[in-house]
Amino acid sequence: MRKTMIAVAMSIAAVSAFAQLSPQYADFAKGPAQFLMTSEEQAKWKSVKNDADAAAFVDLFWAKRDPSPATPRNEFKENFDAAVKYADEHFTAGRTRGAVSDRGKILILFGPPKNVQVSKTGPRDGTTDDRGFGVNSEEGSGGASEKSAKQVWMYEGDSAQKWFGAPKAQIDFLDQFNTGEFHVQRGKVDLNAAQQKAIKAALVQPDLTAAPKFNAAPAPPPAQAAAPAAPAAPAPPAYATTFKTPAYQTAVSEFEAAKANPYKNLFVSWGEYVTPQGEYFVPVELYVPKAAGVDPASELTFFGVVEDDGKPIAVFEEPAKLSVTKDDLFFDKSLMLPAGKHKGVFGLALNGKPVSMVQTEMNLAGTLDKDAPAVSGLILSNNVYPLATAQHPTDPFSFGGIKVVPKGDKTFHPSDELWYFFELRNPGLNEQNVPSVQVKLDMTGKTTAGKAVQMTAPPRPVDAQELKGVPGHFGVGSSIPLASFAPGDYKLTVIITDTVKKAKYTLTDDFKVVPEGK
Repeated sequence: MRKTMIAVAMSIAAVSAFAQLSPQYADFAKGPAQFLMTSEEQAKWKSVKNDADAAAFVDLFWAKRDPSPATPRNEFKENFDAAVKYADEHFTAGRTRGAVSDRGKILILFGPPKNVQVSKTGPRDGTTDDRGFGVNSEEGSGGASEKSAKQVWMYEGDSAQKWFGAPKAQIDFLDQFNTGEFHVQRGKVDLNAAQQKAIKAALVQPDLTAAPKFNAAPAPPPAQAAAPAAPAAPAPPAYATTFKTPAYQTAVSEFEAAKANPYKNLFVSWGEYVTPQGEYFVPVELYVPKAAGVDPASELTFFGVVEDDGKPIAVFEEPAKLSVTKDDLFFDKSLMLPAGKHKGVFGLALNGKPVSMVQTEMNLAGTLDKDAPAVSGLILSNNVYPLATAQHPTDPFSFGGIKVVPKGDKTFHPSDELWYFFELRNPGLNEQNVPSVQVKLDMTGKTTAGKAVQMTAPPRPVDAQELKGVPGHFGVGSSIPLASFAPGDYKLTVIITDTVKKAKYTLTDDFKVVPEGK
């Protein structure tokens, strides 16, 4: 009883110490800033009694971490705020604020990972998935049991060495009951030691005793009121039509003249999309399988040309940094191209010499009605993950903070989960002001042993998740476990029904299943 009374008394004392703080300060040490506080700062915060003391503490807290102390701008605080905003928007689940969740803590301390792998592990109960898409584990699999959602964050290179003392570091998160709350799992990484490194590294001015004062910038003169102008339709940029490096023009000409593609290690995916503001864009991805042997750290050049009836309308030549997706690599960018039946030839070069090239036909609309009901093309992927930074509306294959990496070679293994995804624009809304969408799946194919395959799943309602920051656009996707699929060639048909607008869409794509290790 005495211990209990002492504990109660201590709690009352702690509450009374902060009773006079306004809401903007009261929870400072309980929010995401707690992950960066030294033990001395934690102790000092407990002595704060009023808003004036709290304001001085907070100003000094950030000033100690300002990489440019001679200027009013604090880049560290800006990056912190951006990470907090992203975590709150993407990691919040139930009553747990995203910025103080396990994933929020890791993002704030160590920055975004090089790669995020999303999978499932072990049987579980529940029907939702953190990726924001409806999950149906029975599609095409004959009724596999549902599993807990898992994310694996991979840090590589300088950031992994800096924080974890290794060239690569893996941090696992598990959402055991698929409630959206991912908890960090014990692994080989010493997160406590890494956190202390991050705390120490952030303190660029540890001995500072007071935050510097800067004169306020003069207020700009009041602007003259002007009548709002009607927004103009974005025009495609004026691309170059000749290469700066003659060797790339020679490579393209020889590639186009060849009877067969001399390169077998590059694949291209593209699509057509439109922003809510009416900006039409064409994302293009170059996909490099692991078997190609390309070093992801290589300083490559992306080069290519888009031709209309043999005439170049867009030429590209720029540095390319490959990103890792599972065991493979990719480079992507968005193009603004006019309507027409075009041919695209794209390649990657090392030290001015092409290492891989690919060609594709591109029959483009040139514009899309931003207000019309429609669906995008079908994307097949084995890597869907949340972006660690805010996206631009025309970023390639990015949907409201979610990255969907097209599996360029359309080749999967039985250990993969095949994700299908499409964007739904301006669907009909029901009485609950949400889309009412049904999806029917058909699977046909032939195994390498010559056995015909035909599977179907009856129409079922799916969740169409509105894409963050993209009003009127919704993401729809789900995973199909491939453990029961024999090696062979398959075709997936997705039949979408908007039950409110009575609209129907059919999307198809081919894919291949190969044995593990091939």
